[in-house]
Amino acid sequence: MNRTLLIKGAAKINIGLTVLKKRSDGYHDLESVMQQISLADSLLFESIEGEGFYLSCTEAELSGPHNLIFRAAELLSSRFGSHQEGVKITLHKNIPVEAGLAGGSSDAAAALLGLNLFWELGLTRQELLSCAAVLGSDVPFCLQGGTVLVRGRGEVIEKLPSLPFYWVVLALPRQAGVSAAAAYRDFDRRCLGKPELGPLIDAVRSGSREGLQKWMAGEFTNTLETALLPGLQQAGLLKKQLQSCGLNPALSGSGPALFMFFDHYNSASAAARAVEETGARSYLCWTEAENREWMYV
Repeated sequence: MNRTLLIKGAAKINIGLTVLKKRSDGYHDLESVMQQISLADSLLFESIEGEGFYLSCTEAELSGPHNLIFRAAELLSSRFGSHQEGVKITLHKNIPVEAGLAGGSSDAAAALLGLNLFWELGLTRQELLSCAAVLGSDVPFCLQGGTVLVRGRGEVIEKLPSLPFYWVVLALPRQAGVSAAAAYRDFDRRCLGKPELGPLIDAVRSGSREGLQKWMAGEFTNTLETALLPGLQQAGLLKKQLQSCGLNPALSGSGPALFMFFDHYNSASAAARAVEETGARSYLCWTEAENREWMYV
């Protein structure tokens, strides 16, 4: 029977991110408050003749076996049986790459969800989370969605109360991608354990808009801001330009994307225009409390 399934893979922002000690496996322990936002990629799953899977993407360079979607499909095939119904996966890319928004990780999480449904594997959420942890540090969060406190390498997740609704404006310097591996390699080691996320976590747990606003107004919300990379230097310049307009941008993940919260659409729209006036790209979206849309079509 021919079937198609559509799943959205939502981007994330790191409201706060603190890098801790380096682990024996080469990664760093971290602590981060992550938030799902409405900006999303779309994955379309379609039946094809034969067995296995085929991946295509609206950005051709993302169609190869290095894509986390491909790796997610390989992982499920190897763990839970290779003789599965043939499926073509088409990725419609909207989340910018190498921006600190977990576009690739979100796609991997959507692939796990989609193939679990499409191949009728019947995997539990815990089994899917186990697969997610193998694929990458942000994939478990992207599978969970909402508002989450993340620890360890990213595999330890604690659901937090949902944020109040906010409009979110993303600001992205043009032609300034940042490798997450490079950011974790090059940040200032004197900043290990900084910033202290306690005030942010308290604000989120209590639903305090004032507490979140105070956090966003702080100069330092992310350890990786200290990495001396060209893309992050551009992000730092953009942050200063936006601060001079009375805005409070913060760096997401390894960057270079910045984000800002707004209570009202008119304020968010005006901020998006201010971003564009600097020559950067802007994305107007919003916070989301629950994970993701999917439908059979």
